[in-house]
Amino acid sequence: MPGQGTVEDVLRSLNFAQDVGKQIRDAGYVLDKTELKRLLAELTSAVASSKMELALLQGVCEARDEELIRLHEALVYKGNLRRRGDGYYKTLDGRPYGQPHCSYCWESKQQLLHLHSRILSKDIRICPGCKNEYQAIRTPYLEADGMTV
Repeated sequence: MPGQGTVEDVLRSLNFAQDVGKQIRDAGYVLDKTELKRLLAELTSAVASSKMELALLQGVCEARDEELIRLHEALVYKGNLRRRGDGYYKTLDGRPYGQPHCSYCWESKQQLLHLHSRILSKDIRICPGCKNEYQAIRTPYLEADGMTV
């Protein structure tokens, strides 16, 4: 029966496999055929369970790695962002420039998503992630004013 993909679950299933291996070793050659088959089936089951637990553990580790990468990127950008109007902008020499990013997505999930102009209305910008709408006048594109970007 699979566990939660923790190190303890992996160790528990490997310890069970080790116990079965010890039973086989301790019995020597005096085991009858049915008892040997039963112990080998238990050993095979324990090894399969260990493999499943390791796969679950690997998935958990990969998810945590992705979360760490996302949080690291958010931390790097945090010092380089500045709110102006309803959007967040990257900064250069302390001044915001470029395309606006969704303030809701940044403040709630630390995701930098550019706002897009609505197709039939240049007065509205929309976030592709959360679908919030912003007035274009409060989220303008800011030129870098002769700065090298």
